[in-house]
Amino acid sequence: MITNEQRAHDIALALLQSRAKDLKPIEAYHEYVNSLLPILKEIDKDFPNGIKEHL
Repeated sequence: MITNEQRAHDIALALLQSRAKDLKPIEAYHEYVNSLLPILKEIDKDFPNGIKEHL
């Protein structure tokens, strides 16, 4: 099972890669955290028990 945290991390990284090309490391980290937290809250609300992967 992929945890909600891992799923949110993957989404936040994808967003960061698409819009943070010219940011300095600290700015990129802030952008990542500012993306990660709202995504994680939304995923936790929608999937309180995590998301099972179908293999």
